[in-house]
Amino acid sequence: MVPNNPATDEGAHMNTGGLVHPDWLRRLNLFGDAVGSASLMVPLDPDEMLETAAGSVGCSDFGDEHGWETGYRAMVAALEENAALTVFGRLSARGEILRNLQTRLRLVDLWQRHPSIRSEPVVAPVFILGPPRTGTSILLELLALDPGLRPVIAHEAHHPLGPLPDTGDGTALQISEPEQEFWADVHPEFITMHELRSDLPCECLHFVQPEFRSWHWAMMHGLGDVESRHDTQAMTAIYAFHKGFLQTMQYLDGEPQTFLLKSPAHLGSLPELLAQYPDAKLIHTHRDPLKFIGSSANLTGVLHWMRSDAVDMAGRGPLMTLAYQFMLSGVIAQRESGAVPAQQMADIHFVDLMSDPVGAIRRAYEHLNIPFPEEMAESVPAYLADKPKGKFGPHRYEASRLGLDESRLRDDFSDYIDHYGVTLES
Repeated sequence: MVPNNPATDEGAHMNTGGLVHPDWLRRLNLFGDAVGSASLMVPLDPDEMLETAAGSVGCSDFGDEHGWETGYRAMVAALEENAALTVFGRLSARGEILRNLQTRLRLVDLWQRHPSIRSEPVVAPVFILGPPRTGTSILLELLALDPGLRPVIAHEAHHPLGPLPDTGDGTALQISEPEQEFWADVHPEFITMHELRSDLPCECLHFVQPEFRSWHWAMMHGLGDVESRHDTQAMTAIYAFHKGFLQTMQYLDGEPQTFLLKSPAHLGSLPELLAQYPDAKLIHTHRDPLKFIGSSANLTGVLHWMRSDAVDMAGRGPLMTLAYQFMLSGVIAQRESGAVPAQQMADIHFVDLMSDPVGAIRRAYEHLNIPFPEEMAESVPAYLADKPKGKFGPHRYEASRLGLDESRLRDDFSDYIDHYGVTLES
């Protein structure tokens, strides 16, 4: 009997919004069916992965800060129980887990040999935060042109201490390619959603992966409700590791830095962020929810689908709507109460960033008391001329397949729109 072909079997992708895998990936995943289970081909045993990582690095102390191992085991258990990973999904997850265990081992070893690293001051880092698709990525790249700011580059995030010794001649830039530039091979349209490149500035979620309760794992996989991801201890652990990573970068650079950082996830954890970085400077990006909810839902759904065939794309839209209603209303309340000091948060609207990028950045800098380098008046337009909006083609999706009724979406975010005076786009 010939197995069902997801590319032709209508029932096979009813939940996935019509997404179809390339033939090479579909055939790879069929190996799991051929032997009875993808788990037989690619095991995700938490103890074995700990042992394998330790053996590959040559040390075994993962540190005991904030009960990280509880989070690790809960995350691996959730992968097994909820993520329904394909052969490729399991292979990808195993590679990421092993790399992050190795990174954790190497960082802990460095911190133990040089304990002064963990007392390095990280002064007034600049954070970009806002929902996905509101200009956060291009703003990160533009602010990285500021010679006074130090972004984290993608290959540094994945390999902060360089490649493992005795593993070949590849540089960190080269060996980070599988987790940065491979996704357009897995799903060719991914490049229209989000550009990943080993030499680009990257989000914080890339370098906090070795804290296994961090946001990265739920963004990539359908983990369900992992309790340890949501408590105060988990958030404290994430930001403690976040600071440890920056302290390490600063130590390796050999001089103090003003770090440039970014993640939409920070919207939901500003109290913990400010507890770790009380002098942080925050830039909140804004856009018409009609433009960012559906696009964000499709992006995260595709990230899951590349690793699992059991993805309910119709559930992504309502889930994304609830998540950003909660986070955006929370930020409004925190700003109004003074929990987020007014002088520490500036706003940039997507339409302003697109129409007058230099002016929008200059105004945010003035509010945050950051010196504006005049050379950015030329470097910003030059960068944008080489990377126009939609350079890789339009990001296409159908709102109805994501469970969204676009006629109601702006009403769902009316408080947010009114509070910030968000421009509605056609």
